[in-house]
Amino acid sequence: MMSLNEVKLSSVRFKDIVLKQYLYKLKGHSGWIHSLILIQLISLLFSMSPMGGMSSGGDSFHININTYTGDAFLVLTMIWMAVMTSFLGSQAYRSIDFSLVSNRITSYVSNAALILTFAVYAGITGTLMSLLQRMVLVKSLGESEFIFGGVQMAPWDILLSIFVATLYLLLLASVTYLIQMVSALNKAAGIALGVFILAFGFGWIRIFEFKVENVLLFYTAESSLGLFALKVIGSVVLLLGLSMLISGRMEVKR
Repeated sequence: MMSLNEVKLSSVRFKDIVLKQYLYKLKGHSGWIHSLILIQLISLLFSMSPMGGMSSGGDSFHININTYTGDAFLVLTMIWMAVMTSFLGSQAYRSIDFSLVSNRITSYVSNAALILTFAVYAGITGTLMSLLQRMVLVKSLGESEFIFGGVQMAPWDILLSIFVATLYLLLLASVTYLIQMVSALNKAAGIALGVFILAFGFGWIRIFEFKVENVLLFYTAESSLGLFALKVIGSVVLLLGLSMLISGRMEVKR
């Protein structure tokens, strides 16, 4: 029978192993952080161009309104997050990973911690880039020319933007990781799952009278921050749990 001291020692060892693996992977994949900075700087260039506008005038006046948006930050950051997560779940990466460690659970937990770290980092930098965009526009256009949206952001709005962006990135990463795990088990099933989730989420599929675009609205239409966070975190835990179960059915190396 295992004693209480043995259980505690095993728990401590597990935490130490996970922490060491996490720090090792974080240092080894620092290049992903550099690539994110580069991508977001490119996004900043795209965001300097107006996305739309209108003009109106008469004999004695003329009004020209341009609309600027930070959608480029969101789109390119989400693409970066999906690519990074796909890499962590790829067969080639797992083969390298398990050549260093033999415990699948510690490897999986350290990967999850790494994904969380990258999501938080991307959420912070993406929000700060939107502030930088406003500052550049102010310098180039003049603050007096801003009519809607304002130039400054309250500290609470900044924190809220970081929190929400991080949750969305985590949700995307967990979906991507699940697809990659299924693909490793059966490539055709992984492709089918990816196509189904894409079509299901954006409402390109209709099952009887159920409008499946409500899957996205389940998250985006939530007005309560607490419920939104609960929905996303619950979904992330469920998706990563499924990925872990699938991963447990696969061989360490094929």
